[in-house]
Amino acid sequence: MEMFLFPAINGLLIGGIYSLMSVGLTLIFGVMGIVILYGAVDFLTPKKMNLALNVKQKTGELNAFVATISEALGKDASNGNGSLILGRAEKEWSSDPFLDEKSFRAWSQTREQVKEAVAAPKINFVYSGYLEVNRKRIAIINGMEYKEGESLDTKGYSLKSVSPSNVVIENRTTRVTLNIPLQE
Repeated sequence: MEMFLFPAINGLLIGGIYSLMSVGLTLIFGVMGIVILYGAVDFLTPKKMNLALNVKQKTGELNAFVATISEALGKDASNGNGSLILGRAEKEWSSDPFLDEKSFRAWSQTREQVKEAVAAPKINFVYSGYLEVNRKRIAIINGMEYKEGESLDTKGYSLKSVSPSNVVIENRTTRVTLNIPLQE
């Protein structure tokens, strides 16, 4: 009896849920159909209007708007502030008006640090030998052996590429590359 009763109750409950959902969807689609029909009828049916009155009214509104704008422009041009503003904008500015003092100080300190890094003493690299072993290129720089991509003993520099005639060394902080020819 239980084997028949539980599946029957389960089937009735699931069937009831599906029937409620179908009723709800039917209502939704019915309301949507009515709205679409009303919109189509309202859009497609001709409307009777007095075009002459509407054109006269719109023309009057447009003329009033143009008169208001031209009056406002006339008042603005009479005081001469526009030429004063343009004259000030063209002059050399002593400071950036959009940058506060704290940000300006941080920017100037960073700028000075970059200048110092660029003005650092020049480091001499001597490329004195080239080896190719098992398709690996090895360069002898300042008496030391380095593979492509390896960091040099000189701080901040790495070996970017090796060829029999020259090597390319990159400064990792500034991304500046140096092309060093083979010295025999």
